[in-house]
Amino acid sequence: MATANLFAGMKKHKGVDFIDAVLAPLFVAATLSLSGLGTIGLDNPITFYLSDVLYSASGTEITWGFVFSMIALGAAWFSNEARDFSDFSQEQAAIVGAMVILNLFSAIVPAVSSALESYWFAGVFLLFLNGAGYYLIAYY
Repeated sequence: MATANLFAGMKKHKGVDFIDAVLAPLFVAATLSLSGLGTIGLDNPITFYLSDVLYSASGTEITWGFVFSMIALGAAWFSNEARDFSDFSQEQAAIVGAMVILNLFSAIVPAVSSALESYWFAGVFLLFLNGAGYYLIAYY
């Protein structure tokens, strides 16, 4: 049985490809929701916001924004030849690692989530960090 790469027709070997270009706006919208700077949603025909909570327990809230951001990061990572961290310089690896950790902590650590929602500059930091980290994953 022959196997084919799912992303073969949409992948460029250098630069941002089609998959990353489509997922980037979704990732930015999810980051806006995670950071507490704003939210994006629909009112008609259904009511759907990225800040809607899917699961909540003991102060931990899993939102649609968190789920979409993790899906976008995973798709960007695996569509770009899933490499290891040795391909990045130390600074680049620190940015990507901090992005993943801060995104995870924003959902599972109530203190981080509260800080992001309370202090606008923390939300702006998350927005810039996610932009830089996603670019590094998408470009290389």
